[in-house]
Amino acid sequence: MATHSEEFEKSQQPLDGAVLRLLDSSDLSGSAPATLGKRERNKLHTLRSIYQSALYLFDMQGFDRTTVDDIALRAGVTPRTLFNYFPTKESIVSFPLGYLGRSLSSLVRTADPSLNPLEALADGIIKLFHEVSRTPSLSNALRLGYKVVNNTPSLGELNLARRSQLYLVAWKALMERGVDPDSQSLRAASSGIVACSLATMFSWLEADMNFSLVDLTRSAFAIMSQDLNS
Repeated sequence: MATHSEEFEKSQQPLDGAVLRLLDSSDLSGSAPATLGKRERNKLHTLRSIYQSALYLFDMQGFDRTTVDDIALRAGVTPRTLFNYFPTKESIVSFPLGYLGRSLSSLVRTADPSLNPLEALADGIIKLFHEVSRTPSLSNALRLGYKVVNNTPSLGELNLARRSQLYLVAWKALMERGVDPDSQSLRAASSGIVACSLATMFSWLEADMNFSLVDLTRSAFAIMSQDLNS
């Protein structure tokens, strides 16, 4: 059975910045989209409370020292309720990356049909990074999650798994656009584009987001293209 956090991710494709921004808001009553019913508002309120409580505790006392009971107590919920939203502590840290993966998949699949596969992937990443840059709840969650992972050796495998998953998400989206599933060279090239975009995003997070993520990514893509054609 899908957790409420997974249901929330799947229901917001492509990225709905208006809903994501509610994760930063203290009041859901006046700022929620009209399509968000009372039940969904309550779920979002609980999700936000758990998520923000966990990130705060991870940052203050470390991931390994923070227990599920600690998070539940700060969020004002029971551990059982917490598990309805996040099955593990690790899933809380990786929540924004999973959201990015689903959103990237949607953006690539719906990109302009005139674009070739790699152009569609690059276009989807740029659009995704535009949304990340203008959505404080997501960009701040990514920054704090990146910090938590880097400071927690036990999360190393999770970090690698999430990166591998993003490569796979991109490739599956391209296959849905009709690329040859047996084209190993195209698959490798798509992984290279994703790796480049991850590198630019991590540089942006490490610099406390004090420059344009989109501009850096565009520049990196341009250098890759020039080097390949030179």
